[in-house]
Amino acid sequence: MLIVDAQIHIWAAGIASAHHTHKQNPFTTEALQSEMLAAGVDCALLAPPGWDPGGNDYSLEAARVHPGRFAVTGGIDWKGPPDPRRIRDWRKQAGMYGLRLSFNTPEKQAQLAGGIADWIWTEAERADLPVMLLIPGGVPLVADIARRFPNLRICVDHLGIPRGAKDGAAFEHLPQLLSLAAFRNISVKAGGLPTYSTIDAFPHPSLHGYLRQVYDAYGPERMFWASDLTRMSCRYREVVTLMTEGIPWLSQQDKRLIMGESVCHWLGWSPATGA
Repeated sequence: MLIVDAQIHIWAAGIASAHHTHKQNPFTTEALQSEMLAAGVDCALLAPPGWDPGGNDYSLEAARVHPGRFAVTGGIDWKGPPDPRRIRDWRKQAGMYGLRLSFNTPEKQAQLAGGIADWIWTEAERADLPVMLLIPGGVPLVADIARRFPNLRICVDHLGIPRGAKDGAAFEHLPQLLSLAAFRNISVKAGGLPTYSTIDAFPHPSLHGYLRQVYDAYGPERMFWASDLTRMSCRYREVVTLMTEGIPWLSQQDKRLIMGESVCHWLGWSPATGA
């Protein structure tokens, strides 16, 4: 089974956000490859972090050197003047396969609701460019985007879980997330799962019922596993085996899709060839 981590940050400069507690700062390409080898992870989708001003370039260099191992969903300055050509040319950057935009505060979500990123959605839909959205607690805003841009491919990061929420509180918004499954252009990223459980240990059975509801709504073709490694306090291998060994109702075909095949298909990335 090909294991593809749908979200990891690497960085060469800047200081990580406080909730990224990984012991290495910076967290380099070489350090990540060592962690992947130990955890049995074959490939990774790199999400350049906002705290590294050269984040896109550093991740793209990793993908250039290791095209069969890394692909990138890069960030763009959505607050700046509209630059449609940049979106149209986005995938001309070797190793770049999509966008990842962060609307992780109430202020940013208010700007999003005001239409500040509509030019990005317009051009990304036209270019068939996949977009990953970090939008904690902002699931209704995703519904509005999907309704207005029905051919825009969107992935909701971390299941849309509100920032800092744990256990049952982390899933109070689940009915909203499940309702988004009616939009066939929306997928979800099940990332950083162990951080949302404080009441039980690996394999965190308290999470399984919520994940089953997500699985039933979206299916394994629209559900992508991710570690968000630098937020984890547990071993990387545990984040992998939570899905591959810890959830008894997932079939082998489900695991193949959720653990890598689905996100590769969504991106149009073939790790075996680096294309």
